[in-house]
Amino acid sequence: MFEDVDGPEQKTLLRLLIIVGIGLPILIEVVTFGSMMGHHLMGDTGGEAVPETPTAAESGASIGDPILESANVSARIDAASVVTADEGWRFTLTVNVTNTGSDPTAVRLDSVTTRSGETVADTASTGQLPVGDTDDVTKSWLLPPGERPGTVAVTVFVYPDGESVQSTQYTVALGDIPVSNR
Repeated sequence: MFEDVDGPEQKTLLRLLIIVGIGLPILIEVVTFGSMMGHHLMGDTGGEAVPETPTAAESGASIGDPILESANVSARIDAASVVTADEGWRFTLTVNVTNTGSDPTAVRLDSVTTRSGETVADTASTGQLPVGDTDDVTKSWLLPPGERPGTVAVTVFVYPDGESVQSTQYTVALGDIPVSNR
């Protein structure tokens, strides 16, 4: 087949075909690699705006974060942990509560809902706090194995005249709580 190639035009054409045959796949690979690196390094999305989905850590409360800022109480998470075990994952939460209102108050931790939607009900309360007092409330819930807490239900009780009670329930989103196997 190549024996009858005998002019300068045929030799030039043959060289050109060899260069295109080898160079074109190499060029395609270089462009593909460059595009992948550009997306990786520059975060290029091809011109389309892709909304970021907030993670639990960004949208939920974690250790040190305030969880209640009502007119009657201020509360923040002092400690939170999830400890793995065969029978389930033990979620423990400690909340520091300060009565910032003008009437005695109490705060109760009611139930925890896991990220998959399962609710585990069990309660712990501060008891009545006089105006200006601070107390901690700690509660531990046994979650199903592999489940992480998503929200905690918190109820604030206000005792305006010492006998009647007004209650308000809040659902607090939780961020990433540290998981350990101790």
